[in-house]
Amino acid sequence: MLTLAVTSSTAVVGVALVSGERVLSFRHLRTDRRHAEELTPMIRDVLSEAGRSLADMDRLAVDVGPGRFTGLRVGIATVRTLAFAADKPVVGVSSLEALAATQPGGAVTAVIDARRSEVFQQRFGLDSSGTLTPLDEPSYGPPEEMALAIQDGDTIVGDGADRYAEVYGQVVGGKHVVGVEPMAEHIARLSIARPAIPGPLVVPVYLRDPDVKVNIKTRNNS
Repeated sequence: MLTLAVTSSTAVVGVALVSGERVLSFRHLRTDRRHAEELTPMIRDVLSEAGRSLADMDRLAVDVGPGRFTGLRVGIATVRTLAFAADKPVVGVSSLEALAATQPGGAVTAVIDARRSEVFQQRFGLDSSGTLTPLDEPSYGPPEEMALAIQDGDTIVGDGADRYAEVYGQVVGGKHVVGVEPMAEHIARLSIARPAIPGPLVVPVYLRDPDVKVNIKTRNNS
């Protein structure tokens, strides 16, 4: 199964073309504000390097968050457009789950910077078949409060844990691994066993309201 996967919910923009478990081509770039400018050329380059086109894909996969609102919108809008143009189905994958998938075994706490002095967080573990499984619901809040949910033996990853290393590095029984980011190849692999849906049905997981809101009263008076 050929899957083109995209991640853009954090400071990282990533694209990967994966056949089953094998990565055929990928791009991975850290950028603070250039998600829209970087993503489409990266998709073009990944397909070109592998000698494939959108028509060859069996499905597309995209990181649906939680994470940065602008990055999420860019990634999902791009994948929706490509899916419509090529008539391909799409699978949405959680950014927190993609983070957890970078760790090969045991319990993992994935932490993404939510700004406003908050983080998005979720715990994962392996079930009896070795499949990555959520151990709680994704949530958000101040890192000092969120870190209380971590249990002994958890591996802690993500830019939220890195930003608040003074909190997550002090968790008793936890192991903070620095510099781990969501990877498009994990988005692709996680999507394989899941049902695909039409592109327009893929929606972002925000968890909380956007940072910027339109003031309807002010706008109507202008």
